Amino acid sequence: MDAVFYTDEYLGDGMKPTYYKALWHNCNSCKIHYMSEEPHIRAYLCDECWNAIPHFQVKNVQAVQRKVMTKKKDYSIGEILLYTIGNLICLAVIGCYLWLR
Repeated sequence: MDAVFYTDEYLGDGMKPTYYKALWHNCNSCKIHYMSEEPHIRAYLCDECWNAIPHFQVKNVQAVQRKVMTKKKDYSIGEILLYTIGNLICLAVIGCYLWLR
């Protein structure tokens, strides 16, 4: 069920009504109709039901210590070349196998 409310505000040349779309929802607890633009924030509960449920808060939050990251090892040019040659050999073996098959 949608209802439209309007207010008279001065907008430019003359008085033009500004329209707002009213969003009606059913409360999950008491099943009454209530208006809310974002009902999912309060779990589709009306104000009375929302205030009736207990709200828990954590008062003593322990700070999480971050681990210090160590500097990564730099690879030498020899290691990079060996890795590249190994990959090329693997690709050549796979290519020959597929070509001969």
